[in-house]
Amino acid sequence: MRDNIVFTLKQIENLKNTTNPQTKEIIKSALTLADDLLSGKEDWRKFISGGRGQVTEVYGFAHYFTGDEKYFIEAKKVMDEICAIEDWFPRGAHGGSFKGRSDLISCRRAANISYGYEIFKDRFTEEEKAYYVKNNLEKGIKLVFEDWVLHDTRIHALDTMGHNFWVYLIANGGISALMMADAMPEIAEYANLAAKSLEAWFNYEGNHINCKPKNIDNGGYWEGIDYYNHSIYMYIIFAGLYRNRFNKKPFDDEAILKEVAEYIIDFHYPSSFGDIKPDFGDSTYTKKQSAIVALIQYGIDDPEYVWFLKRGFEVYTDSVMQMLAWDEISKKEAKMPTKLSHICPELGWAEFRDSFEENKTMLAIKCGDTFNHSHADAGTFILFRNGVAEIEDSGEAINYSSPAYQGYYVQSRAHNVVLFEEKGQDYRDNYKDHVHVKGRIPYFKDEDGFRYALADISGPMGRWFRKHHRHFLWIDNCILIYDDIECYDNGVCNFLIHERSEETCFKMLTPCEYTLKDGHRETSTEPNCKYKSYNLNTDSDGHAKFVSMLCLDDNIKPTYEEYETYIKVTYGETVFYINKTSK
Repeated sequence: MRDNIVFTLKQIENLKNTTNPQTKEIIKSALTLADDLLSGKEDWRKFISGGRGQVTEVYGFAHYFTGDEKYFIEAKKVMDEICAIEDWFPRGAHGGSFKGRSDLISCRRAANISYGYEIFKDRFTEEEKAYYVKNNLEKGIKLVFEDWVLHDTRIHALDTMGHNFWVYLIANGGISALMMADAMPEIAEYANLAAKSLEAWFNYEGNHINCKPKNIDNGGYWEGIDYYNHSIYMYIIFAGLYRNRFNKKPFDDEAILKEVAEYIIDFHYPSSFGDIKPDFGDSTYTKKQSAIVALIQYGIDDPEYVWFLKRGFEVYTDSVMQMLAWDEISKKEAKMPTKLSHICPELGWAEFRDSFEENKTMLAIKCGDTFNHSHADAGTFILFRNGVAEIEDSGEAINYSSPAYQGYYVQSRAHNVVLFEEKGQDYRDNYKDHVHVKGRIPYFKDEDGFRYALADISGPMGRWFRKHHRHFLWIDNCILIYDDIECYDNGVCNFLIHERSEETCFKMLTPCEYTLKDGHRETSTEPNCKYKSYNLNTDSDGHAKFVSMLCLDDNIKPTYEEYETYIKVTYGETVFYINKTSK
């Protein structure tokens, strides 16, 4: 056994001697996973294709921790079986639409060869090492960069893709190259190419012609927290291994990674029922925010990161690097965050909260792009209160093959938005090249008890609305929501609201009737929840104005008075005036 760039003998010894009960449980789970893979109880082929981790890394940890030879024998069997596969890219895996030679599965196969090579390198003959290097270079590493980076073969990178899939591929390709970088200069150059390419991804400023937004905006990313976490985690693993191999970082990444961490933590709601986050787009309530734990091990540390992880983070037991990090993190000082709002103006995400304590109040707003993992939900919002999403968003990710996914979840009607004649954003935005005129949050203020955000939805709903401005104003114990709409044609505007229960803090103040609509929740393909549609006729000029409120003090009832030129809303001692004649 020897030190390698994944872990050192001293790190393994520290894990053996740990006194931390949680770390001991994580180690036990990791060893159980290794035994399940070895016995066939867990199918390692499905394990790889599912993206859970590297089988050879799991076996490597088990071998170094226990000294049992059986794990090395099984790791070698996995490597030999993968190398025996003629083409690592599974044809038809993407419905025949993808014409490349590398994808997530081929990258995972490459990574398994590389982890096994680096961890067990002293156990292989020169012929075996040459065999693994040749297969991984020709079937894995080389094809990743020819498909996704190198302009001499096929450009398909930042302007035409650039989302989490791309980052995952390049980071994995770079990881695979790093493990074998000492084998030949060509492979070391691929590791450096990965570093340059990933730096370009972080710094990408967008492309107006291709409707591509900048990748990172004040730490945020348009595909949502879960996919973002996945991408950033893979980058940090690559960056840590790159530093271990070359004694330097891929690039000066500290400032932007701190922004990323702040974004992930700020869009997080502490609850006594289990912490959750806004499920905008294809997102779920998973606790496995692996990027932050990897970030701390990478050396970018903060007591707020520790607080976030100690809220209930679940460590991946198929990642040795996370196990190594957690034993140290568990001993660190934790500090509750104090920053109570966050804005990503180009991305179109914003949040306000009254505290990071459990079960408080948090308002999350989304008004940006629609493409891929982002839904047609410009102007939607979620209110977290008393430990739950009281005003929810039923469009969270489900099985993509479900008819309810494309038929409901990505559509406007699954979100808290305003439709025209029950029609929302163009569904084609989700499959073509983004929204040409994106939603945005041009005004945002959090100062001296005055909290305000303007969601401009005019672009995404441009086929129906000349203007749609949704104003959020949080003062004292209420949040006023004012929708100011100008339509191209006269008709009925439909204000949609998805509520967790029949009684919530939401009050529609504008006089109008509502109808109940069938919706979906979680993985169901049948209507299993109801949402409200408040319906209002435009005036003769196509104007419609909705005034509603989130009443955070259950003992106070709002009053609504409408006059010729203004609207007056009173909530306890707080009085709002809305100018009806403003354009």
